[in-house]
Amino acid sequence: MKGQIIKSLQVLFPFFITVALWRLSAPWINPGGILAIVPIFYCSFIRPVPYFAAFAILICFLLDYKFNTLLIWTVFYCMFYVVINLQTFIDLTHTNRDGIYPFMGFVGTVILLLVLSHLSLVNMLSGAVMFLILVIMYIPITTTIRAVQDD
Repeated sequence: MKGQIIKSLQVLFPFFITVALWRLSAPWINPGGILAIVPIFYCSFIRPVPYFAAFAILICFLLDYKFNTLLIWTVFYCMFYVVINLQTFIDLTHTNRDGIYPFMGFVGTVILLLVLSHLSLVNMLSGAVMFLILVIMYIPITTTIRAVQDD
């Protein structure tokens, strides 16, 4: 019984941490709950979790709602998901450093599009800060997810 509960919590942990990171938004550390994109990327592309894609689309939609953007996170996630899953050349499940370089490309492209849509010095600085926070927090979050999921 105890082993079943632990196994269930290991399976549900990526869902819980995604919702927690989305809800724990703060203006400079986690603006709009953007840190939720880390477990979304990691559990969708690097260490795929069953049934996580539909949940990730929902959270990306909620990120768009909080950022008041027109579905950019949702559309970009869906495009990336289709590209990664419909080809056989790139395999992100065997990347080094928990896939931080593909993550930087994924997040950097979306943040660049957001900054270029309303180009100003404030947007460029907030985009750079958001990118740095995401990249810095990627390793601790993915290490925590990996540690909880491993037996």
